[in-house]
Amino acid sequence: MKYLLILLHLTIVSIQKRIIRIGHLLPANPIIANEADVLRICADDLHKRNILPPNLTMEVITMESCNDFSGVENAAYLHYMHNATVYFGPGCNDEIVIISRLAKRWNVPIIAHLSGDDTLADKTIFSTLGTVALTSAIEMARATFTYLKLNNWKMIGIVRPTVHFDGLSIHSLLQLAKNSIAVSINIIIEIDPFASVDEILKSGKLEILRTSARIIVVELGLDLSACINFMLAVLKANMKNAEYVYILPWLSHIVDYFPWEVIKIKDNHLIKQAYENAIVITAQGYDHKLVQHFAHKFSKETGHMASSHYAILVYMSLYDALFLYGLALRDAYDITGDDHINNNGSLIWKKMTNRQFLGMTGQVLIDNEAVRIPSYITYQLYNGSLRTVVELEAKLGDPEKCSLKGEECSLHVPHEILMNYWLTANGEPPFDMPSCGYDGSLCDYTKYILAGASAILSLLTIIIGYFLYMKGKERRLYDMTWRIARESVRLLDLATDHTGKSVEVNGSIISNESNTSQMLSMERAICNGVKLSVRRYHQTRNITFPKNELQILKQLKMLENENLNKFYGICFNQQNELLILWTYVTRGSLGDIIFNNEMKLNRNFLVSFAKDVVKGIFFLHSSPIQYHGLLCLQNCLVDSHWTVKLTDFYTEVIVAEKLLHNEIRKIFKKVDDKDDDNIQISRKYIQQAPEILQIILKTKFLPHGSQAADIYSLGMVLYQILFRLEPFHELSISTKKLLIKLANSIEEGCIRPTFPSANNDSSYNLQLISTIEACWLEIPQMRPNIKKVKEVINATLKTTDIDPLGDIDLTNTYYFRGSGSLLDQMMEMMNEYTVNLEVMVKSRTALLEEAQQQADRLLY
Repeated sequence: MKYLLILLHLTIVSIQKRIIRIGHLLPANPIIANEADVLRICADDLHKRNILPPNLTMEVITMESCNDFSGVENAAYLHYMHNATVYFGPGCNDEIVIISRLAKRWNVPIIAHLSGDDTLADKTIFSTLGTVALTSAIEMARATFTYLKLNNWKMIGIVRPTVHFDGLSIHSLLQLAKNSIAVSINIIIEIDPFASVDEILKSGKLEILRTSARIIVVELGLDLSACINFMLAVLKANMKNAEYVYILPWLSHIVDYFPWEVIKIKDNHLIKQAYENAIVITAQGYDHKLVQHFAHKFSKETGHMASSHYAILVYMSLYDALFLYGLALRDAYDITGDDHINNNGSLIWKKMTNRQFLGMTGQVLIDNEAVRIPSYITYQLYNGSLRTVVELEAKLGDPEKCSLKGEECSLHVPHEILMNYWLTANGEPPFDMPSCGYDGSLCDYTKYILAGASAILSLLTIIIGYFLYMKGKERRLYDMTWRIARESVRLLDLATDHTGKSVEVNGSIISNESNTSQMLSMERAICNGVKLSVRRYHQTRNITFPKNELQILKQLKMLENENLNKFYGICFNQQNELLILWTYVTRGSLGDIIFNNEMKLNRNFLVSFAKDVVKGIFFLHSSPIQYHGLLCLQNCLVDSHWTVKLTDFYTEVIVAEKLLHNEIRKIFKKVDDKDDDNIQISRKYIQQAPEILQIILKTKFLPHGSQAADIYSLGMVLYQILFRLEPFHELSISTKKLLIKLANSIEEGCIRPTFPSANNDSSYNLQLISTIEACWLEIPQMRPNIKKVKEVINATLKTTDIDPLGDIDLTNTYYFRGSGSLLDQMMEMMNEYTVNLEVMVKSRTALLEEAQQQADRLLY
């Protein structure tokens, strides 16, 4: 009995529920064959969310459409045989126009989810028609129009296809521009949508477009891929700079990938480049996140995947269409409480207007004519992807103006997401017309042409002047002012040249032209009355000097300093001889003076010699020559004023280069000369840096030097001057072995000269000793520069006052009250000696007279 009562109750409830039959006109398109499943999913959601009254239920009846007007026939069948009170579909414009007219006659609402055709906008004919399509041509045109006004673009160009452009947003945009003064159309270019890139270029239409517009709206089809060839043609025509803006309305997303992402298309990178920085406007409902969400829901509810991206978009719109009907049905039922309210199509349609809800395609805004006003997003194609620059939010307009005038019922409110994204210099939107016009006719370029011509002329003048200057400089370089004619040089016989004088230094007689080893290693000559020292070599072939050596030799000729010997010149390619000529210095090598035990040199002489050497190197390192190349005590000469002059700087490097290439060879007059020359060279090489010795031992020739190598040699020279000792004098090994040990100091252990034990007569400041040791560091970069060495030398080595009548007191530092060269100091010393001698004579004479008087008194 209990079960019978329950069954009776259920029967009564089922009898009481009102069934609403939904007429579903399914297009004959297998891609969207699952539309009925979407309607059932939405109907279930309406019940689950308690949107539908509990006594109302929905039944979906699906029949074919879009197949030889089968939809019209089936719509009538659904109305008369099944009492369908709402229609969804069909998906073709020719059938929906007819069915919408019939729906008005039947007082049945019809909701389009695929088409937003402008022909359906007349509500006097289609009074029960509503649409929830993701986009429509007219709304896309309105969104594009809003974006144009946002950027203050008043003149634009339009590119459309030659056929079937009535269903595109371009058609509606033309109408909007025609009825508005905000935007005007400068040019309309029609392009065959199937034309190749070359055909578009050859047509000449791009040149017309170039001279007519800079802001160009391009729509050759529903999808973005429809304008591939046009954009490629624009790229090839060099119309993709910062002046141009291409706006691409994207009405329908047929596929979910970009044109350049198609694997089968060649030159994808060119397509990507062609679309770069283009502006794309599309409906917000096409957002990838919304599509993914619905695809997941559809797969979960039905158990199978949608056939394509396009199918998902269709299903999303269809879901929102039924959801809109459910909301309107609920509102109508709440007002009337009538279970048969679904038969009142006009009331249901009225409740569909002026409402907003969140659907599967995002925010759904329905205006006063039951037409969806989509929100749009403006993208910029950047590096192959879309970036949002402006959001065009759909909103309902002023109700009063809308009801009275039928204007401003809806609008798009722009929200700028990204600023300064344009290619212009300041990032601002480009102008719709360049300042000089599209063809440059609005500007007078005369002054610019003259200015440009003047600039070019000035530039050419500078270039020609510089070229002539360099040519003149090169010509002067090849003039070789340092070249001396061989016939003007007269070699002297040292045996008959007796022009020497002598001078006394601390009791020693020193010849002005001592027969020193340095002098014996060089010949003497006279050229134009100037006495010269000559290094003489035999030429094996004609010699040429490279440009860098010519520059160095020119600089050597111009170089003058009191502590540098004067380079006189070179004789070459004459009489098979190469002569290196330097000004003759009377007293010869500093080494011969320093190591002459018969010469008594006080500390003032040694200090003066050391300072002269440092000053000479300081000048060389600051000059274009940059380094000496073979600094040693033997290349330090002493003139008649006891001033040290450095000689043979850089010429030894040039000679070594010629010897290396067998262009010259040394001349030996006697058999013993070769041995003497080897001894002299060995003494010089011992004073060279390890990095120089390594190359010398390897190649047998002197390499190019460096400032760091000069500093090493300077330490050796200072050591010999201050201590009057030869380097490594304490070692009892051959010179050859010593050179090998010095060159391979890393492997065989670093050896350096030893300093003598300090005593009261010859000790030096520790800072000076440390500086000399620093000059001998193995790593060249760690050695002090010449500026540092000069500072230490000047601070620690100073000359002493000389007592003409007494002994010299040697202490750590020495001072001299006079100034000038060593000769000046000697002259001042002699003057003081003369004055003091007169005083002593007078004093002694007075004593003698007094003694004489005492003797006279004793005698008498």
